[in-house]
Amino acid sequence: MRKFLSKRILRGAILFVMASTVYLITEAISAQAWTDPEYSYSFHYISDLGVSKRLMIDGREVYSPLAGVMNTGFILYGMLSAGSYIAALPLIKDKAKWSVLCFALIQGFGNVLVGLFPGETYDYASMHLIGAAMAIIGGNCALLLMGIYLKLEKQGYIVKATALLLGNFGLIMFVTFLLTNTDNSAVFERLSVYTMTAWNLIFGFWLIKKYKIQQYAL
Repeated sequence: MRKFLSKRILRGAILFVMASTVYLITEAISAQAWTDPEYSYSFHYISDLGVSKRLMIDGREVYSPLAGVMNTGFILYGMLSAGSYIAALPLIKDKAKWSVLCFALIQGFGNVLVGLFPGETYDYASMHLIGAAMAIIGGNCALLLMGIYLKLEKQGYIVKATALLLGNFGLIMFVTFLLTNTDNSAVFERLSVYTMTAWNLIFGFWLIKKYKIQQYAL
């Protein structure tokens, strides 16, 4: 069996899994602590979990007792996710490596901005809003490029198709979120973010499995 997964790729796979795990855990902890008013996954935005002040934002009563946990999760996710893509660059075709890296870094830096500047306001100059757009657009565009330019053997076509599907779906959900103004708009926001969360876990665990198979075959 031809060896194509190095220890560098394995480290990248672990970072992919760690990024989404950290994000999901910090989100769950922050949401669980929010009881007054009760946090709603379909009504409140993800960013609302990072707001420590009691505010009324666009009709949503916001107060997250563990905002620091969520903001730490945003920052760690951005760093871990960017690191995972850097480690996985050898799996990208040469002509697209810099494009993937660019979108991955935009996504990572965007998440850091989201954590550093909580979503207390959504005016057009808000650093939080800019960071959120960078994170969602950059992350989903990275998925599209991964789906096209991953250097995987034939059995990896499902992984590439998954990246394309998730990236397209995430961008469509983000546009839908921007164009809708209902009590459930947060659902579209979440779906545009969870595509990246899901991809990290799917791709990370797939790489770990392939690395183990490769080691057994040597």
